[in-house]
Amino acid sequence: MSEYQYYEFRAIDRPLTEAQKSKISALSSRARVTPHMASFVYNYGDFRGNPEQLMRNYFDAMIYMNNWGSRRLMFRIPQSLIETKKVGRYCVSEEINAMETKEDVVLDLNFHDEELAEWTEGEGWLDELVEMREELIQGDFRVLYLAWLKAAKNALGAEDIDDDTPEPPVPPGLNQLSDALNVFVRFLGIEEAMLVVAAQKSKEQKEDRLQLVNWVEKLPIEEQHGFLKRLSRGEPNLSILLNRRLHELANTTQGSKEGAFSGQRTIAGLIQTAEEWRRCKQEDERRKEELARKRRLEELALKENEVWLQVKALIEEKKPKSYDSAIGLLKDLRELAEYQGRLEEFKKHIAEIQQTYSSRTALRDRMIHARLI
Repeated sequence: MSEYQYYEFRAIDRPLTEAQKSKISALSSRARVTPHMASFVYNYGDFRGNPEQLMRNYFDAMIYMNNWGSRRLMFRIPQSLIETKKVGRYCVSEEINAMETKEDVVLDLNFHDEELAEWTEGEGWLDELVEMREELIQGDFRVLYLAWLKAAKNALGAEDIDDDTPEPPVPPGLNQLSDALNVFVRFLGIEEAMLVVAAQKSKEQKEDRLQLVNWVEKLPIEEQHGFLKRLSRGEPNLSILLNRRLHELANTTQGSKEGAFSGQRTIAGLIQTAEEWRRCKQEDERRKEELARKRRLEELALKENEVWLQVKALIEEKKPKSYDSAIGLLKDLRELAEYQGRLEEFKKHIAEIQQTYSSRTALRDRMIHARLI
């Protein structure tokens, strides 16, 4: 089986210089490099570059995929724009890692799942996932919690963590995922049952920027002047830092305990509840299927005689497609006979068809294949 590996890097905060482009292009003859991205595709051989080093030095986002089940996503974020202590709460195993450099944090989500082993083209995925970097900068940690769901279950299965390992803070909005987060769920193959159960403790995500404006005047005068001076110097991302400071002020004044653990669940408890949810869903689907089957058979019973006549008419046409249609109707009639407890009567009809059309070899073969005789 052929191999497939795909690497894509993205420069967001600043474009690559010509010197940087040349250095990255030299890593591989397969490189496609622009001022804002670099990609590499391999059907044999391996990438000679170091993804971690490239992220530290040049890029702000990276994706890696192969056709034997590896999925990796990395984001570089300035330390001033992300609270590293909060990030650490989600690093339950080596699959979630936050590497600090002098100025940045490189978040590394690195998973291997054999169930994801398929030939999936890597191009286009990062376009849909890169929005999550901005969500993280805005203080939205839903991507980290989703990654934790996958990593914690894997770690428990490998006996790297205990059953009573507590979940990290549950971010708001798990019931209303962004487009990028929905893609991320597919990217890692996160189970629907785990996501549904986790979201039961997630509050609704609310937009509060307008409310934060009311807290600007609560800032000490010196701090207000400080933000204005930084604004005059053109400091990037200042609005994010200001809103974060206003959040902190509002929460302190109102006695909010952000990140407090109320009724905190364990990974084993989440898995057990997810299994119960999955069983209930399967039972509900079976009930719906059985109800739909009964309705279909009861509708068929009202026109049973007409269907038997239709079967004979199709057989008389002596055409392969007509035979196939007749067999399909006979299978429906057999299901109806089983439902009504009239299977012996059905067999008599089949015997009559065999006798009447004994010379129709093609029809007989189809009936045998459909286990009608």
